Amino acid sequence: GGTVSGSATCLARPRGMQMHARRLAIEILTQVEDCQAYASLLLDAKLKQSRLSPQERALATELTYGVLRWQGRLDYLLAAVTNRPWDTVDPALRRLLRLGAYQILFLTRIPAYAAVNETVALTQEVVHNRIKPVAKAFINAILRRLLERHGTIRFPDASSDPVGALATRWSHPPWLVARWLTRLGTEETEALLRANNEIPALSVAVNRLKRRSEEVKERLACIAGSVTPGRFVQDIFHLKDGAEALRDSAFSDGWYFPMNEAAALPVLLLDPQPGDVVLDACAGGGGKTALLLEQLAGSGRVIALDPSARAHRRLREARARLGLDRVSPVQADARQAAQLFTRPVDRVLVDAPCSGLGTLRRHPERKWQQQEAGLAALACLQLELLHGVAPLLKPGGFLVYSTCSLEPEETDAVIETFLRDFPEFTAADAPGSLPATVAELIDSTGVLRTWPHRHGLDGFYAIRLRKRGR
Repeated sequence: GGTVSGSATCLARPRGMQMHARRLAIEILTQVEDCQAYASLLLDAKLKQSRLSPQERALATELTYGVLRWQGRLDYLLAAVTNRPWDTVDPALRRLLRLGAYQILFLTRIPAYAAVNETVALTQEVVHNRIKPVAKAFINAILRRLLERHGTIRFPDASSDPVGALATRWSHPPWLVARWLTRLGTEETEALLRANNEIPALSVAVNRLKRRSEEVKERLACIAGSVTPGRFVQDIFHLKDGAEALRDSAFSDGWYFPMNEAAALPVLLLDPQPGDVVLDACAGGGGKTALLLEQLAGSGRVIALDPSARAHRRLREARARLGLDRVSPVQADARQAAQLFTRPVDRVLVDAPCSGLGTLRRHPERKWQQQEAGLAALACLQLELLHGVAPLLKPGGFLVYSTCSLEPEETDAVIETFLRDFPEFTAADAPGSLPATVAELIDSTGVLRTWPHRHGLDGFYAIRLRKRGR
């Protein structure tokens, strides 16, 4: 499930201004907040443009994700030492304070005085001239106060305010904590919140169109700190300290591509067969498309549909790099799929745009960008996508619907409505080819769910439907 998010234009940087890790982090945090941008895409783009050392690159990454991951807790602690309501503080100053506070509270290898001094120096660079002297004094005072008092600040009391206590301690929005408490109970909710704040390994999938698994594993072992095979999906490896893997020539040559294990499961559930024509209705950057193509074993083809120009640039790049010859990229909206194509297809994958609330380990900004009220609009879009592709599927064909969300509005409720609207579809049994480990993730209603705290994977929902006939 791709998340829905806006894009951002780059902040202007004064000519001659040296780029460094903290500066890069604050630019990304500004665009994430102001423009609802993806931190991961911005970070990738800016690190490619920068001339930072590997240590500075690592620090920029740590600061960006750390602040986003712990923003709720940082805001609570900073508010406690600020002599005015936190939401009245200028947003640029709030971001600088979070950056300084994260270094003071979470990065033991950076001395506290250095964290304060560096943040004040950064204020000099990024704050408008008119308020610069006042801003520097304010940042300095608040961070020094935090340094003195943070050990004495109390979190909300769990017995009188269970939502506030968990939301603050584990840095999640209260609305999300409240709904998880209702569904999961206290113990499991806390386990999920804790898991969402863990730093995930980089996961990559072997491109079997180019290389065998053993070759790729050997190459990765030279690049990463450790290489662990996936628990559920063959040919996926989890890398510790694997940042260089995406800059290695083996990546450029298409030996492997980034892919979370949970994101590969809907493809296994669809189980395309050699000779099939498969519609990847929300193709994104091409990872799932590559997995689909591998399963077709050299015959059949994949129609990769996506309305986004950015997705198509990434898809064309992936097609060239990974050797995806049997892919037909089409820039169009799957809601109009039945009007676009005249011939029916054998299988359809709808990995729908969603809130991304199952992927908070990788995309912590989604906690602060997604509002509860927005889930209903996403559910409407998801249902429209299913309506758009359903007529294209051959009788007897299979459709898999998936999202990287575990919220009922985007998962079970969408499918309940769809099955009412299209009675010729029914929940189908899992394919016999499914590994036993994956079969264990499927419940009695045929739904596959993964959870960060239960399985160590992103949170995903997937269901396999069959169109009656034949």
